Amino acid sequence: MSLKTHSVSRRHALQIGALGCGLTLPGMLRLDAAEGSPTKGRNAIVIFLTGGQSHIDTWDLKPDAGDMKGEFASIETNVPGYRVCEHMPYLAQQVDKFAVLRSVSHTQGAHSPGQRYLQTGNRKIPSLEYPDYGAVVAKEHHAPKGIPNYVLLPGGGSNSATYSSGYLGVAHGPFTALGDPNAKTYSVRALATPAGSTLAALEKRKQLLSKVDTAFAGVDVQNPELTGMNRSYEQAFEILQSTAVRKAFELNSEQAQLRDKYGRHSFGQSCLLARRLVEAGTRCVSIYTGGWDTHRDNFTDLKNTLLPPWDQGLAALIEDLSERGLLENTVVWCTGEFGRTPKINDMGAGRDHWARAMSMLFAGCGIRGGNIIGETDKTAAEPTTDAYSPDDAAASFYHAIGIDPHKEYHTRDGRPVMIVQNGTPIQELWS
Repeated sequence: MSLKTHSVSRRHALQIGALGCGLTLPGMLRLDAAEGSPTKGRNAIVIFLTGGQSHIDTWDLKPDAGDMKGEFASIETNVPGYRVCEHMPYLAQQVDKFAVLRSVSHTQGAHSPGQRYLQTGNRKIPSLEYPDYGAVVAKEHHAPKGIPNYVLLPGGGSNSATYSSGYLGVAHGPFTALGDPNAKTYSVRALATPAGSTLAALEKRKQLLSKVDTAFAGVDVQNPELTGMNRSYEQAFEILQSTAVRKAFELNSEQAQLRDKYGRHSFGQSCLLARRLVEAGTRCVSIYTGGWDTHRDNFTDLKNTLLPPWDQGLAALIEDLSERGLLENTVVWCTGEFGRTPKINDMGAGRDHWARAMSMLFAGCGIRGGNIIGETDKTAAEPTTDAYSPDDAAASFYHAIGIDPHKEYHTRDGRPVMIVQNGTPIQELWS
């Protein structure tokens, strides 16, 4: 329930507490946690292909494009008439469970602005840092106590990508579980207590901090960064105490056969971990997997390094979610920041940045499987049907998970900002 429905504003309530009505910092944290309108059972897994995946070599093959078509042949999928790259055999058999959007187009052809655009649904501007999808989901949908709302996982690769909770502040940032989940010694550093400490000792420190908060309740109570940091501390302590989240990260408890199905590589095990986290109650998991900036050796890298783990892990994730009945309440979105040029460059059989056409995958939450949306011209250079923007894709993501993309937030200085400034949900995803 939002405090905005009451005649007393949250700020006013904090002021009253500071004057002696007993609203200490833990109480402030509970008020923060009460914000938003959780939609029961709706979750998200966002897979970001940093560097920009080649659409013409994966989802949008052009066999009649002459010397631009590339080296790969196509294979049939389980949707009659639709063919994909020969190096995507696992996804080819799951197309009936997801939609492919092939007519996304924009103009942000450099990595930094392109990534922020596709990670937020808003064009990058100097005056405002927009929040990632996971931060918005963390604000709107809340996990059970002790389970992180938003988890960030690695998926392999070398391309760096930034992530940010933007104007929402640190309270809605991700629980980062870095490291290789495929490693035999994999453990989550954030779940380990400091050397020489125990949970009991940390509890005593927390109680001491609470007393300090009470003593200084009237100091800086309206500082949103301070409030957010302390909320983060509170959540971190709950996660440290949680057995459920520890179990979710225990990949060794999974059957070996299922782990093999996802693939014994970083990306595949990250996908399996994402399913386990969603099952435990996490509301959004983001997997960043790099290496897709194929200016050189595009075909060699796609064939040998990039496509095999991505194809295996993503296909296993979608199939697993479907078989467990989780796909109907979990949206899966796979995208990069842009596509790659139709023209193969002279620098070593590579493809360069190309924002004027790109492809995405959407699944779950009522999105119609086997739905191939949009077409491009004979070289995959431009959409020949209605072009959709990243804003439209973001609005579709939020719509799928039950969040109004046009809901208005306020920045620290009171500036009103919609979650997605432009764009509307793509109805074809559901029709």
